[in-house]
Amino acid sequence: MSRWKAGIAAFGIAVIATLSLSGVAAAESDPALIEAAKKEGTVTWASGLIVNQAVRPVAAAFEKKYGIQVQIATADNLLLRMTNEARAGKPTIDIFDNAGDTIAAMRAADLIVPYASPEAERYRPEHKDPEHYWASCCVFYYSTVINTDLVPPEEEPKTYQDLLAPKWKGKLAWSSNENFAGPPSFIGTILLSEGEADGMAYLEQLAKQDVVRVPGNARAVLDQVIVGQYPVAVVALIHHVAISGAQGAPVKWLKLGPLVGTAETVGLVKGAPHPNAAKLLFDFLLSEEGQLVLQQANYLPADPNVPAKVPELKPDAGGFTAVAILPQMNDEYLPKWLDLYKRLFVRG
Repeated sequence: MSRWKAGIAAFGIAVIATLSLSGVAAAESDPALIEAAKKEGTVTWASGLIVNQAVRPVAAAFEKKYGIQVQIATADNLLLRMTNEARAGKPTIDIFDNAGDTIAAMRAADLIVPYASPEAERYRPEHKDPEHYWASCCVFYYSTVINTDLVPPEEEPKTYQDLLAPKWKGKLAWSSNENFAGPPSFIGTILLSEGEADGMAYLEQLAKQDVVRVPGNARAVLDQVIVGQYPVAVVALIHHVAISGAQGAPVKWLKLGPLVGTAETVGLVKGAPHPNAAKLLFDFLLSEEGQLVLQQANYLPADPNVPAKVPELKPDAGGFTAVAILPQMNDEYLPKWLDLYKRLFVRG
């Protein structure tokens, strides 16, 4: 049985809703770990989060609490960099986070080590690895988004099936990304929530709608919807919609069905030069204190006890469900979803 299928048996996959676990006391880092980390004095963190928006505030809070300096590195080409450094026997990164679709490859290449953070104990199963190789510091939800100037309330799609209406042909858009942050995750969400036969039938019909592939990420698609280039984005990040909407942009995200749920995963580098400081920063990112910093940076905390800055952006307060697209799916499922995307939606 694959790790992914075992994970399904463990917590029953498919459509999930984040449930509140209020009342669970937060864990504390081991005092011996704190002392060892302070002796190391520094930690290098490669992050995929927006540096000025989230990474610097988290680093500043960590430095203030522990007196340990945080060196910030880019997460670009992280797998290649870590592979090359491991071969040379000189890792420079201690801890990293990414959107989840490369961590499985890092584990397969023996580039990361497990760590059972006490902070992860209260996290939901889909937001932590059962073997402790990663945990999620923040979560992402993708939904269908409309330009409210172009789509009046009476014409808003109410279900995914409504996107198949003739009036939307050539007017739907999504990202050209070919990873978990792009259309493959939407394809996976449809297949997992609708079943293989019904899901394939839907995707084949959606392909006939000539969905426009916008170069760039989901934010680029949302920007095109905001300026009125397209009336509908098949999927965009709902917290981006909330940020833009609060600034007056004519956008709204819809609850058509299960949303796509992904996460930013945190891992520790094998052979890291500052392993104790890395573990302590791992704990801090998952702690209530660290999660509140991410909350104020407009990210969605993975901690089930910490609400989003706009509470409705998490399933429990927002009244929606999501399909969890997990790192374990990278090897087994992503190639299939990517093949379907290219076969059905990529033209010439």
